[in-house]
Amino acid sequence: MAWREDLRASTRALGVAACTVRRCGVLYAGEHLRGADFARSDAAVRAWSADLLRCLNVEVAAGGLDASGPVPASGRLLVSNHRSMLDVLVLLSRFGGHMLSKNDLAGWPVVRDLAAIAGTLYVDRSAKASGAVAIRQVAERLGQGRVVTVFPEGTTFPDDEVRPFHAGAFLAAIRGGAEVLPVGLAYREPVATYFQEPLGVHGRRVFSAPSIRVALHVGAPMPSKDRTTKRLAAEAHDAVQDLVTAARGSL
Repeated sequence: MAWREDLRASTRALGVAACTVRRCGVLYAGEHLRGADFARSDAAVRAWSADLLRCLNVEVAAGGLDASGPVPASGRLLVSNHRSMLDVLVLLSRFGGHMLSKNDLAGWPVVRDLAAIAGTLYVDRSAKASGAVAIRQVAERLGQGRVVTVFPEGTTFPDDEVRPFHAGAFLAAIRGGAEVLPVGLAYREPVATYFQEPLGVHGRRVFSAPSIRVALHVGAPMPSKDRTTKRLAAEAHDAVQDLVTAARGSL
């Protein structure tokens, strides 16, 4: 019934707000007392993301290879398909690091706060200069030995077909010799997908869903050395497609 969905959505919104206030307060207090530290803020972002997933009753079923090992000194570029606003929380909770996002993420409630603390990088795909700046920023973060997550399809789509990848972020990986880690996501519930609709409509569906299950499959790290951006983007695309298919099969 509609009233039950409204009640569930309202209760979860309050839980998300409380979690956000608590996590932000602890993080900002810690940085004020001890000074900013990437390791602490990264751990806080991962914990915060996991808390939000629990508030929304989102279950993450991980499969594929184990990517819990140390990040190489040259960094790790994580590439994934993009299907939901939940993707950001799922990937940050598992891998931490930074996100490269379209600049409209800055308008997403709660997610924008998480993105700010996670040091999210923004790109305006309609502006060539913005893309060049984003590539330099991604290369800098990778050079610091960090994880940078990108959605190379450029936007969200409603199904398991992985669209062609934009090559910009792969150029950043090649410049510094960073490894590329492919990841595939698949959602059991169609309500989780976000495609050509107002964010509020998508958010209400997610907040009012009884539960959501997402399968996350991790592939083998791919070297960027001696690759062209076109070749690396194509190889990563094929790997992500195979992982999405595997993720779907596990649901």
